[in-house]
Amino acid sequence: MRITRGELFEVGFWLAFAVAAFALSFKFDQEIEIYKFGATGWPRVVILLVVLGALGQLFNDVKARLAASEREKDGRSPARAEAEPGYGLRIAGILITPFLFAFLLENVGFYTLAPFFVAAFLYIGGERRWRRIVAISLLIYALMILLFAKLLFVGLPVGNWHPFYDFSHWLLVLLK
Repeated sequence: MRITRGELFEVGFWLAFAVAAFALSFKFDQEIEIYKFGATGWPRVVILLVVLGALGQLFNDVKARLAASEREKDGRSPARAEAEPGYGLRIAGILITPFLFAFLLENVGFYTLAPFFVAAFLYIGGERRWRRIVAISLLIYALMILLFAKLLFVGLPVGNWHPFYDFSHWLLVLLK
């Protein structure tokens, strides 16, 4: 099955963005005495995650199209997300949630906000099984903390508001 122009544009955009970001990272590629990965260590990991996300999205789109094609062959009508009730609200939620995350990040902090952001995104994306939402959110949260706080030693925002800052500080002390 062939890749559609829209899918090709989407993956092409993200891959071009990653190549440009990687090329720009050489402008500040310097050694840092106390940080073994240098100034470009964690930005390049994020660039790699963008590439993996783009390729994963392409794989998921092709897989979904193949499944829809199989349903059509079996005489069943293909599922269309646009026909579902609340489709517009779902799209609005997908667009607004990252802005809300960015708006709250400075005051609430990454360590408090991230698992709720992931859970909200899963719910907006259509997942309704709460155990799965909690499990996936905690897994992604643990992987992000492991990657950025333990392996790359990136200082993530801890928040300014009192209870959130206290939680973030407690968690960082626990991770040491």
